[in-house]
Amino acid sequence: MSKLVILLCVLACGKINAESYTFPKLNLSVTWKANQNTTLFSLIYNKTGSLQNRWFAVGINSQEEMNGGNAFICFVNNSTSYWVGHYHLDGNTPKLFDDSNPNFGIKESSVTDLGSQFKCTFERENFLTKDRYLNSLQDLYILTALGTGELKYHGNNRAHTSQAVSLKQVPDTSTTSTAPSTTKTIASSTLKSTSKTDAGFSSDGWHYFPNLNMVVYWLLDEKKTKFIVEIDKPSNFEKGWFAIGLNTEPKMPGGNGVVCVINNNSDYSIHNYHFDGYTPKYFSEDYKNWGLSEASVVQEGTLLGCSFYRENVMNSSKYIKTNQEVYLLASFGAGSFGFHGINKALTEKMYSLVYKSTDDPELPFDWSDILNIEMLENVRKMVNQFIDQMINYLKALNLQNIFNNFTNNFNF
Repeated sequence: MSKLVILLCVLACGKINAESYTFPKLNLSVTWKANQNTTLFSLIYNKTGSLQNRWFAVGINSQEEMNGGNAFICFVNNSTSYWVGHYHLDGNTPKLFDDSNPNFGIKESSVTDLGSQFKCTFERENFLTKDRYLNSLQDLYILTALGTGELKYHGNNRAHTSQAVSLKQVPDTSTTSTAPSTTKTIASSTLKSTSKTDAGFSSDGWHYFPNLNMVVYWLLDEKKTKFIVEIDKPSNFEKGWFAIGLNTEPKMPGGNGVVCVINNNSDYSIHNYHFDGYTPKYFSEDYKNWGLSEASVVQEGTLLGCSFYRENVMNSSKYIKTNQEVYLLASFGAGSFGFHGINKALTEKMYSLVYKSTDDPELPFDWSDILNIEMLENVRKMVNQFIDQMINYLKALNLQNIFNNFTNNFNF
């Protein structure tokens, strides 16, 4: 998932805190509180006039611009009536995610008149399977704008944070697990980071399975692909497992799966399978993590994360190559590894996991840069002109023998 941006174009001075940002140019501030599934935003405006027919916007994006971002806009009429719309930004044009449901992705919203201040609060879903819907739990820029009347260009009434700010959920370190040093211990770590630097969790792409509260990220490389699978741990999940799978067809049979098994919330193991029909089978009974490396499990509050590298290609006809387009499968279960029941999901589309090098390709030497065809043609014409002049000169001297020898030896 990488950075997001709250909505608009021009840099404004602001004061940044851990979960708030002040925009003095617009007399307003924005606060946020990230939870596992939603983020609570509040916009507080220091009133300088009537609230008659006003609108106030907060937005997020991975760039310091509107295009490609998401926006949440509070429309107000003297605090007696209001509504909150959720938009994606197509260029500089806000477009509702759902015309029939303007507050799509917003669970709760409210508007409060605090006397000298006006407050608009809304709770946004962090993940939704919707085109152009941005993942909230990332480092992002925050943009804001305001206007009067119908929603239209805001002019100079816009601002954004001077840097990307963290909207990640604050970890609950009190639940960090411990275990004897002889076991593989579940560690505490910062989840849902989408930087491309591979410092912690990083990704070139991601997919969220809403019915499982599970998200998978991937970081592509030439020989191995790094996967990070995160799940919002069910309440009865003291011991259990969660899995991510790959297949070139939208089904389980014939695919591959990596299963993260959690034992008593303290130690773990990670296994690699191929699917014989609906039955997972090890690639190797002796090396159950065959094809995997650098596996680990982390916990942050009720979130569990499983991280591993998977070889893109292995010497097995049943091994699904990573570096191609694939469907993603996911499932989980409580207790020992077994049948998942209804706790399963499959992507509707294929994702390309093909690694593309950022290095410039080494091109073959092009002789045409030196042996320019047009230049060679000009040289040929000049040489022929010189020879014609010499022939005419020799003819004038009536030196027939010399002329014959010259033409025989130097004719182009």
